[in-house]
Amino acid sequence: MYFDDLLELQAYVKGLDIAEDEQLIVLVGDESGELVNNLITFMNRSMIKFFGGIFPGLLVGTEMRKNGFILEKFKTIFSTMVIPDLAEPFQISQEIKGSTVIVLADGLSSRMKELTDIVYDNLGPEVTYFGGGAGYYDLQHRPCVFNNEGLFEDAAIVSVIPNQTVFEVKHGWEQLAGPFTVTKAQHNTMKELDFQNPFELYRAIIEQEEGIILYSTDFFEVAKDHPFGILKTDDELIVRDPINLTDKDEIVCVADIPENSIVYVLKGDRHTLFQSSIEVVEECVKNAPNKYKPFLFDCISRAMFLQDHFKSELTNIQERLLYPLEGALSIGEIASLRNGMIEIHNKSTVLGLINVI
Repeated sequence: MYFDDLLELQAYVKGLDIAEDEQLIVLVGDESGELVNNLITFMNRSMIKFFGGIFPGLLVGTEMRKNGFILEKFKTIFSTMVIPDLAEPFQISQEIKGSTVIVLADGLSSRMKELTDIVYDNLGPEVTYFGGGAGYYDLQHRPCVFNNEGLFEDAAIVSVIPNQTVFEVKHGWEQLAGPFTVTKAQHNTMKELDFQNPFELYRAIIEQEEGIILYSTDFFEVAKDHPFGILKTDDELIVRDPINLTDKDEIVCVADIPENSIVYVLKGDRHTLFQSSIEVVEECVKNAPNKYKPFLFDCISRAMFLQDHFKSELTNIQERLLYPLEGALSIGEIASLRNGMIEIHNKSTVLGLINVI
């Protein structure tokens, strides 16, 4: 449920019947991010367990809103904050096979892969991972995930709910050039590509293929239209969003770039992206439960790329669903692979239909 302001949300929560084993999830539009500490104080005074994240935008039906709050209630098996250097083994007292694991992570953390690895190492492949990277529209790194304990950066919130989720991931980006080998990398920074400076090689590709001159100062404007695709063992491409350059012209991406991985430079247009948004919902509804909550994590850079046409992507999805769509623009999308492993996606659409128990 969407609320324009905090007072409206507080009035609704005061009337809620919340059981001992239930928690609230709250997604916050970044223009309301300054109210999160007030939200935490209110929830603690009300003795209500909750968690959430600040996102570049909230998705409500066919609209994207930069302010406000989305709130939902779920029965919870287990919930915790994950901070890499302080991570301890999860202590879960009941069977979780078939459950859904909601993961809200700091999308601009250089350790995002480490965060998701900790989650997977503790919970394994027999659950469904679903979630997104939190953060601000300006892509400046600051605290963005929260629970009753406070507001954090370089952290993730993990919540296991008993509901089953039908989900799909699509991106709509196609190969432009490659393959290339990432010959040197550290976390989410590509340091060498085919033993060359990555920006120099990337620039040569873009200038040759697109007929433009690419300067380092224009990097993000061009890079948001030409991401990387990492080749996985099942020939699936996982998209990586290049967002910045270091002072050595190394390429910084959202989430990890594994050393020795095979990558392509990708391209797309609004038609291929629209088609992927249609495919993601059509695949989901084939196996949809009778009653469900649709949750969408759609990449911020898709919205930047599509601009005024982004509403059409949301419309493609909403018009094929039986229930109102909710979700967020994300900085990295989190979902299971076919083999059950957790994966961070970029520039993708992750739709989950959460079974209402």
